[in-house]
Amino acid sequence: MKKSLPRSVYAVMGVVVLLFAGLVYAWTTFSKPLVNLWSQDLLTWTSTIVMVAFCLGGFFGGQMQKKGFSVKLNLIIAAVLMVAGFVIAGLAGNATGSIIIIYLGFGLLGGLGAGLAYNAVLSAVSGWFPDKQGLISGILLMGFGISAFLMGLLYAANVDQMDGKGGIPWYICFLAIGIGCFVFIVLGALVVKKPGIDFVAPAPKEGKKKKNTTAPYEELPPSQMVKRTSFWLMFVWAILVSVAGLAVMFLGTPIATAAVPALNDNASLLAIIVGLISIFNGIGRIIFGGMFDKIGYKATLVTVCVMFMISMGIIILALVTGSQLILIIAYIVTGLSYGGVTPSSSAFVNKFYGARNYGQNLPLITMNLLIASFGTKLVQAVQGGLMAGGMSNSGAYIIVLAGVAAICLIAGIIALLIKKPKTAEVAEQK
Repeated sequence: MKKSLPRSVYAVMGVVVLLFAGLVYAWTTFSKPLVNLWSQDLLTWTSTIVMVAFCLGGFFGGQMQKKGFSVKLNLIIAAVLMVAGFVIAGLAGNATGSIIIIYLGFGLLGGLGAGLAYNAVLSAVSGWFPDKQGLISGILLMGFGISAFLMGLLYAANVDQMDGKGGIPWYICFLAIGIGCFVFIVLGALVVKKPGIDFVAPAPKEGKKKKNTTAPYEELPPSQMVKRTSFWLMFVWAILVSVAGLAVMFLGTPIATAAVPALNDNASLLAIIVGLISIFNGIGRIIFGGMFDKIGYKATLVTVCVMFMISMGIIILALVTGSQLILIIAYIVTGLSYGGVTPSSSAFVNKFYGARNYGQNLPLITMNLLIASFGTKLVQAVQGGLMAGGMSNSGAYIIVLAGVAAICLIAGIIALLIKKPKTAEVAEQK
């Protein structure tokens, strides 16, 4: 038997891998110089392709693990796809100049690579922490979520924005980022692995006795999981709260300038304020992941919904008062709220349906992002329609935000309907 490293090492390397895999979600920042080459409408489709490819990558990753592919091989394939994606996308800068190359490289290959890495890391590293499923999900997903913000700052500070101020050509930046993804994901592949069947989590510290809550409620394959009402309720919950989070993230800049018009003249401050959503999204993932372990799934899911509704109210207050301070508070609370979605979904699948089939079950719950992305486009369309009808920017945003709050209320009610299996309830009573 090969000696294992301390489980904290697997957690750290998992975060490193996801920091680079999550870069495909920085497309909004990466694409800024490209508006001089292609229309914003054409560029926006890249994000949609990334989302579809990411979900497919996670699904394929789960199937590969089922067929015996190792975590190492999954991550190496992910590294190759990521570097190929960035390099191919960069070819559009000095080759044919076709937007199709961007779609194929960054969108399809990059998205597939990110999905493979995401699934491999979560399914492997979570196995080392059966006693802290929520917390480890939050820590890993913090890396995935905050990478776009960190790389966005570095990229924006060095890339040639094609505004006459100079900088590194965007396609050279893409090449450098792709190489970085390859190096660090392969490094992770050499370290990250699943625990052996003889692995036992460290015993809890002595003190107040408490029930053993590490055991999953059931061990189910995907074919059985999708027959559970609990799965579909959780799936709908995740869609609704993801729509709320994505809507504010996509509308973060225009909402900020509508609330505080002076931000139009201070691009740096505007970027910092809007960036608070991403920063606290990462922090929220750790907080809510830990909450899932401490207070259980139902209280955590409801808390996420309540915080979302509060954040929508604070944003509306910022629009009404024009207060920059209130806007900052609103974006912090929104980021924290959105941070509760992915770790809760990940930990939920592991807790309800077990670790044995986690790699195949996780991609199915992750599919909620695909539906949520189209739901977000609907929210944006409603906002655009209101403005086209002559309503002021602030008025249109207030109506949209009130609608999002209503969506979160519905999600909270759905969370209350989710019940653990009767077999689990009986076992806990013994």
